[in-house]
Amino acid sequence: MAELKVEIPDELEVGYKELTKEEINSIVSKALKERLSERLMFKLADELLKNSKITDEMTLKWGSELKERVAKRHGL
Repeated sequence: MAELKVEIPDELEVGYKELTKEEINSIVSKALKERLSERLMFKLADELLKNSKITDEMTLKWGSELKERVAKRHGL
């Protein structure tokens, strides 16, 4: 397993000192997994959509229409 050095900002030092090494490792590992997963999903979405002819305006229009239909269906 790779090792990573993390610098803790001064404002987090008090809370950081209350945690065990295992807790810190778990927190950092979870945050890193979430961030990497998010970046991978955006990269995949960009790849899937790079040849799309759908514009931002079209998605906003469709979203607005869908929102209206859902509100109407639920009596809102």
